[in-house]
Amino acid sequence: MESFVAAAALLLIGVGITLWLRTGRYRRPDEGGPLPRHLWVVPVAPFVAVWVTRALAESPWPAALAHLVLAGAGLALAAIDADVHRLPNAITLPLVPVVLALLTVASATGGEWSSLRQAVLATVLLGGGALLAALLLPGRAIGMGDAKLLLSLTPALAWLSWSHLVVGLWLGVVIAGLQALVLVLLRRATRRSRVAAGPALVAGALLALGIA
Repeated sequence: MESFVAAAALLLIGVGITLWLRTGRYRRPDEGGPLPRHLWVVPVAPFVAVWVTRALAESPWPAALAHLVLAGAGLALAAIDADVHRLPNAITLPLVPVVLALLTVASATGGEWSSLRQAVLATVLLGGGALLAALLLPGRAIGMGDAKLLLSLTPALAWLSWSHLVVGLWLGVVIAGLQALVLVLLRRATRRSRVAAGPALVAGALLALGIA
């Protein structure tokens, strides 16, 4: 029943996200070209909701809600990043306090304070490290948008376990690599082209929920 409710809710959210994406308001004035239809968001949304709720069936509801919020935002971010290779601050920045607040409530509800400590530690070390890399090594290590996205993905995965975090990040890197390889083989990119890593990071984090 919970999976059905979550699927229905995220389906409606997916419809809203798609309608907003179709307006193209996420684009900057210099980001032209044909606007994608983003039709994949609606059918994918309920499947993601079912995957998340089943994977976190034993976790406190605020933890599951934190991951569902990330899933909904992740769908929008993946679509935007695939289109303009950019993750808007208007989505990535508010996600950080929302996710941390929900994880705090989850820890208080289930007495999982050790989970919250490791989530905060992982965010400081890994999320902070990603931000430093983006600042000090622009264009070489990781994009600033990807680093800001990791500030939300990292605590959400680390709250569950260190293995979830490691597997999620590893899958994100693997998926990004496979994505780049396919684009090069299809001659839609070169070895020096920047490939949108946002969709891969979101997909890796979601897959890790059920297999870590």
